[in-house]
Amino acid sequence: MITEDVDHRTIDLTTIHHLVDRNGEIIRLHLISKMKESFNIGSKLIDEELNGMASIFRPIIKSFYANLVQKDLEYGTKKSINGMIKLSKRMVLQGVKVNSPEFEELILLEFPAYLKNDQTGRQCKPTHRNYPRLRENLKNTFRAQIQGMLPLLQVQHKSISSYPELCRKAFSTADECKKTLKWQTDPMKKAQAIITEDLSILNIITGKELIFRVLERGFKIKIEDFNKDIEIIFA
Repeated sequence: MITEDVDHRTIDLTTIHHLVDRNGEIIRLHLISKMKESFNIGSKLIDEELNGMASIFRPIIKSFYANLVQKDLEYGTKKSINGMIKLSKRMVLQGVKVNSPEFEELILLEFPAYLKNDQTGRQCKPTHRNYPRLRENLKNTFRAQIQGMLPLLQVQHKSISSYPELCRKAFSTADECKKTLKWQTDPMKKAQAIITEDLSILNIITGKELIFRVLERGFKIKIEDFNKDIEIIFA
């Protein structure tokens, strides 16, 4: 729990809540912005993939991706972002420590809601033989994302107004920030590997291989972008 401000003076509960709420809103706006960037990348990649395909199939797959896959991902991602910020704020205000029994209890309690909204979970069949492995991996992804949010929410400087400022106060170096990013993206890569073993796990009715290839390529591009952003923030 935050107990002191930057000047090491005790601050009241109202101010603590205000700072945590402010940090949460900065994080939310940043993640929504990055989500929209990801969808723009996805749209460009789907066009590239469709270039070599028979013209009769292009509008069918493109329409399916835009009107079903992308819309579903956007809905689920927004719900996930809001849910993770809400849980992380609760942990900060209640003084819950990472890896403590209380932390693990809250992760287990909130994971079903995360799983319901997570973009990977939403696109896969719960009845598939590989789904239990994927589900366990998504729990690790959820845990890592919460851990990554906590340092940002705990920043107590009153003059913060942007995500780069928040990052510079939460992490002392670019390497430390990149390490936190890697905690979150490694489980995501593992999830992709599980799906790649047998694409029949995907609950996608058309263009399954093509759409998953687009999602994989987009993910790699975004990781590179995230790391470049970190370098700029700490330059």
